[in-house]
Amino acid sequence: GGGGGGGGGGGGGDDGGSGDGMDETYLGSMLFTRNVSGTRVVKPGKTQRISGFEFEGYGSSTDAYPCAYMTAACSIGVTRGEVDMFLSRLDKAMAEFKKKRAKKAKKRGAAAGK
Repeated sequence: GGGGGGGGGGGGGDDGGSGDGMDETYLGSMLFTRNVSGTRVVKPGKTQRISGFEFEGYGSSTDAYPCAYMTAACSIGVTRGEVDMFLSRLDKAMAEFKKKRAKKAKKRGAAAGK
């Protein structure tokens, strides 16, 4: 069968562009630990300097994409079962990501109220 190639997204720092303290790229690392390859989460506003050249919106197809997004790769020959497995793992990872994000936001709100 087919399947995706590539890496698993970013690390998962604490400086997410959403303002809630959880980096969107953490979803990429969550998928990677669930044996999902071929995904990449791109955060807006990343700048990278390579050989003296500065790239705005590094990793994105445009300099100023307005929000984080995820790409998923697959190859010719991928089966329906593989796509279904990917979607199942993505659903579970998204649910866990949202839960962790809400918990972190709640914790930050409680700390701010003290």
